[in-house]
Amino acid sequence: MMRLLSIGIDCVSAAIFVIPALAILQCTIYRKWEFKPFCVKLIFAFYAIALFSVVGVPAVGTFQMDFGLNLIPFADIVNSPFAYMKNTILNIILFIPMGFFVPAVWKNFRSFKTMFFMGLAVSLGIELLQIFTFRLTDIDDLITNTAGTVIGYEISRKFSFPFSLKSVDSKESLVRYEPVLILAVMLLISIFLKPMVSDGIWNIVLSGPWWER
Repeated sequence: MMRLLSIGIDCVSAAIFVIPALAILQCTIYRKWEFKPFCVKLIFAFYAIALFSVVGVPAVGTFQMDFGLNLIPFADIVNSPFAYMKNTILNIILFIPMGFFVPAVWKNFRSFKTMFFMGLAVSLGIELLQIFTFRLTDIDDLITNTAGTVIGYEISRKFSFPFSLKSVDSKESLVRYEPVLILAVMLLISIFLKPMVSDGIWNIVLSGPWWER
């Protein structure tokens, strides 16, 4: 329950930055406003915010160096198999939407190789950021997150890549790498802007009479 509440507060806190940031991004890339593409990409943007919230991307004011590393694949399955399987399934599920959504919307991402390396790159970036948190930087997470992206891609391919938008079919570099750009902007919002609002919302929630009950 607390995890869902935390994700909800993070999404609400980020909304005041995500919507105008995405609108500016759309007008900059396409130099025109289209409502349907904007709504589709807004869904992807909020998925990115929720993803960064779940994996524990650090906020700018809470950075702390922690070089907890696990570079041996599948080592923890012996010590705690139930917890390991639970974490593995969660990591796969978290990245399935990205593997499904990106190729469904952006035609130049419709290849196994492209989505494999995108899932690997996003997961690697998250794992490196976790050096600045209390979380363990784990090679198993890298493997399972990439696997989730690939599974999502295969599901999207099976359904013939739904949600395709004509406006994203372009050879211009900004358009071609738009999902990467959206992820980067959402990451910056998660690290630098969202905490300014979420801290205030948490103070209100925790001080409310309903919380004491």
